[in-house]
Amino acid sequence: MIFVDRNQLAGNVAIQPNQAWFQTATALTNQAMQDGEDHVVTDHYKHVEVKKSLEKLFNEKCAYCEGKPASQGPWDVEHYRPKGRVKENKDHHGYYWLAYTWDNLLPSCVFCNQNRTDQPTFDDPTVGPVAGKLDQFPLHDEANRAMGPNDLLNLEEPLLLNPCMDQDCEQYFRYDVKGYILVEESNSVPKQERAEETIKICHLNRRRLRSDRAKEIAKAIKAIESHELAKNSNNALLIKVTHELVELFTAADSQFAGAARFVTNNSHAFNSVP
Repeated sequence: MIFVDRNQLAGNVAIQPNQAWFQTATALTNQAMQDGEDHVVTDHYKHVEVKKSLEKLFNEKCAYCEGKPASQGPWDVEHYRPKGRVKENKDHHGYYWLAYTWDNLLPSCVFCNQNRTDQPTFDDPTVGPVAGKLDQFPLHDEANRAMGPNDLLNLEEPLLLNPCMDQDCEQYFRYDVKGYILVEESNSVPKQERAEETIKICHLNRRRLRSDRAKEIAKAIKAIESHELAKNSNNALLIKVTHELVELFTAADSQFAGAARFVTNNSHAFNSVP
């Protein structure tokens, strides 16, 4: 997971749905607040305007795992605060009043967003757990949950990290050569709890994701080692090219950029070049 600025521009144009979408979203939000808990959420939240904007904003990556579902198959428009129900509170009917709120929408692969079984592989034939976000949205203190549109969201203290709201979200995690995403233990206990919950909720250590992440980490390590060797050669062109190679792995549009950035910032733990 890496921070994504929702206010970024493409040229001079804001990366967001067009005004027509927002106008309809406002009308539907007003209707939702009038209907209350009986509101039936429409498909307007996953309009093509939303999908193409989220794809651009997040560089075609899942907001949670940084995989690239857009090039591999269908992906979900995910409600950060669930729209229909909340697993942790049986009396909650979902944040229906936020169903059409642009800031509450994220792109997610189906494996992070839905309950999916971690299917066996040839090398690991055991069936893994069924996991994924679905309607999970735990808080630090359930007593502070907003139960309706008149309650204050800023009191909630969600445990699930939001890549658009938590600017330091990268600092919550560390990675290893096997592709595991782990809790950064040097952080405070509250930060450790949020990292742990985010990993668990979105099933960020499912085996195929872990395998793909490990491959990118291995490539990033090789790129860093090549750059270190180049710096010892006094070859300016080689130094430049290898530096650019490292930057490719850590760029915002790179798959698993968060892991590559961790490797770059902690190269002493991964780099075999003295």
